[in-house]
Amino acid sequence: MKATVVERRAELLRLYTGLGWKTALARVEAAEPGSVLIPEPDAGQLVLEARVMAALAWRKITTLHPWGIEYVDPRSDRLLIRFEPDVVGRRDAEATQALDLAKALLPRVDEYGQITGVAGARTHVEHGNVLLRLLGTTASVVLLGLDPEEWRRAVETQDQEMSTWGMTPCHQGRPDSLHPAERPYRRPGRRGVAASDWLTSGLLRRAGLVRSLGVPLAVTGWLNFRAREGGERWIIDPTFAEGHGPAGHRRLAALLSARGWGLPVTVVDEDCNCHLPPGYTDQCTTTVSSLRPEWPGTLEVRTIHRRGDRLRRIQQDQTALYAAQKELTHSVPASVDRWLASVGSPTADESAERRR
Repeated sequence: MKATVVERRAELLRLYTGLGWKTALARVEAAEPGSVLIPEPDAGQLVLEARVMAALAWRKITTLHPWGIEYVDPRSDRLLIRFEPDVVGRRDAEATQALDLAKALLPRVDEYGQITGVAGARTHVEHGNVLLRLLGTTASVVLLGLDPEEWRRAVETQDQEMSTWGMTPCHQGRPDSLHPAERPYRRPGRRGVAASDWLTSGLLRRAGLVRSLGVPLAVTGWLNFRAREGGERWIIDPTFAEGHGPAGHRRLAALLSARGWGLPVTVVDEDCNCHLPPGYTDQCTTTVSSLRPEWPGTLEVRTIHRRGDRLRRIQQDQTALYAAQKELTHSVPASVDRWLASVGSPTADESAERRR
């Protein structure tokens, strides 16, 4: 149990972001007492982070950490993301972290003018790190854990592969300017996406929370539009093992909405099936929605708790992988639950109060 206020704040920062203990402690010691340690990004930074989270939401390679992210280091003007090394024993030995990220993040246009990847994003190597920036803004995301030379080879390989599929890399010949096909994607409000970028960016800045559920087996995410209510409905489905039952997913919801650390959201629905026998259904669903009318959006968290025979098959068939994932679990000290009880979580009543 952490004894001082500084240590308790460092423990929370570690839980939210995945940062190591020494780094989290140093960050808190250098900050003003009571200051916000996960700041809200500016408008351009928020857009870039939202697009990056959307691109990473469904990784195509085997990862140990959720989305392959060891930790995030959120700053007001940028975001650092540390990606894990390539997993030993992954399904496709040739599908490396660098290749998958190059394919997911770098924008390409097909013959119909449709963009895949992050429209307007460009990368270059700076101080030995891969830097992803958004043209026309000061926004940047530092992709830590990637070897610069391996990244360059991955980009070249992906460019060649995409060309065989009839796609054109937007960055070719345009390192500092938009491809004509990218311009419509940069317009505010395209497809209603921009209104909920705060939600996607905020989730990425708190990626470490997924590991608080238990042993992280996998996590994917996707977007469902909901035009009637405005904004977006994001869905993530963290699959884990050896968790904490209802206390686990309820704690996650509380952390997501905790004052000073979480997002401006409140729980609007919960469907808990932890009481059912293993194998009947392993999914519990919690839905949180925005408290700010000017920031529409909803997040649906479908926590999938592998138990019984399903878990035993995973442990038997993926012994080494499961052992490595088990080491990544974030232990949640009792002090965190006491803190959550003391600060409380925002309620729907606050949303009504804001509208007055």
